[in-house]
Amino acid sequence: MEHLHHFGLSEDPFRNDHLERFFHESPPQRDAQRRLERAVRQGRGFALLTGPVGSGKTTVARALFESLEEEAFEARMMVVLRANADFRWLLGRIAAELGVEEPASEREALLLQVYEKLAIVREDGRHAVVIVDEAQALARGSALEEVSALVKLEYDERRLLSIVLVGTPALDAAITGDPQLAHHLDARVAMRPHDPEEAGAYLSHRLRSAGGELELLLPGAVAALQQLGGGWPGRMNTLADNALFEAYLAGRTQVTRSEVERAAAALGWSEPAAPAVETPAAPPARTSAPAPTRAAMAEVTNPDLDTELEAAFEPAPQRPLRRPVPERAAAGRTTVAFQSERGPRPPPKLEDAVDELFTELIEEE
Repeated sequence: MEHLHHFGLSEDPFRNDHLERFFHESPPQRDAQRRLERAVRQGRGFALLTGPVGSGKTTVARALFESLEEEAFEARMMVVLRANADFRWLLGRIAAELGVEEPASEREALLLQVYEKLAIVREDGRHAVVIVDEAQALARGSALEEVSALVKLEYDERRLLSIVLVGTPALDAAITGDPQLAHHLDARVAMRPHDPEEAGAYLSHRLRSAGGELELLLPGAVAALQQLGGGWPGRMNTLADNALFEAYLAGRTQVTRSEVERAAAALGWSEPAAPAVETPAAPPARTSAPAPTRAAMAEVTNPDLDTELEAAFEPAPQRPLRRPVPERAAAGRTTVAFQSERGPRPPPKLEDAVDELFTELIEEE
C-alpha cells in the first residue's frame, strides 16, 4: 500500500490478524494466560475468560492452546461461528474432535460417546482440554446448559475434561445468572486494558515488527491512541491504522494527536471504550484515567508535545511462550490432533463406570 511505503513500513503494522511475528505478550495478556493455564494444569473443570471486542482475549486463548504440550494434553480449540448453538452443536463438535465417527442423535447416547473417548485419553495419561472462542453464542442457544454435564464427567475420581469458555461480558452475565453453572466455575478471568506505558510498548512492538519505529507516532498520538482506544489492543490497532492514513493524506511523515482524533471522529468513537467489568476472582483492575475533553486537553497538554520526539521509548521486556508457536498455528490451524501409539482401547472397568455415572446424571437432570 502506498501510504505504508510513505512511512517506510514493509507491511501493515496494525492488522488484526493473529500472526506470530506480531505477537506481543503484554502484561494484561500474560496475566490472563497465567491464570487460565493454572486452572487447566490443575485439572479444573470450568474456566472463563471475558473481555469486550478488541480486548485481546482471542490472542490469550491461542497462546494458552499453544502452551499445552501434546504429550500431556489432548487440546482442542474451536470458534462458534453461528448466532446461537444448541446442545447438538456443542456435544457434536466435541465428539467429532475426539474422533467419534458417527455421533449419536440422542443427548444421553452422545454424552456417553464423549465420555468413552475422554476415558481413553485419561488412560493414555493425558488430560483433555476444550477451548471455545466466541462462546457468548452458546448463551443464546441451549448449549451452555451442557457445560454443567460435561464438567461433571469423572473417571478414577478425577475430572476428565477442562472447558475454557472465551467471550464478551454478556457470557459472564449469562453464567452468573445460571446458579448451577456458576457453581461449577473454577476460574473467572477478565481482561484489563493496557495502561499508557503498556500501550506504548505494544504500539512500538507492532511498528518494529513491520520495519518502523515508535517515532512514527509522536507522544501526543500515543497518548490519544491509548485514551480513545480504551487501552484495548484491537481498538488501538484500528485507530492507529486510520490515523496513519490521515497523516498520509495530510502529507506528514509522523502521526500527531490531531490525526488520531480525526480518525476517532471518522470511526464514530466519541468516547473511550469501557473496560470489562472486573469480577471478584480477578486482580484489581489497573485502568487509565478517562479521556479528557478537548478543553481540558488544551489546558494540560504541552502545546509542543506533537513536535517533540520521545528519545527513548523501549518496549517492555517480553517473556516467550513456554513453547514456541509452531508454523501450523500461523497458517490458521486451530486444533491439535494426537493419536496414541497404542490406539483406541476401552479403559478397564469402563462399563461399570459408565453405568454408574449416567445413572447419577439422569437422576440429576
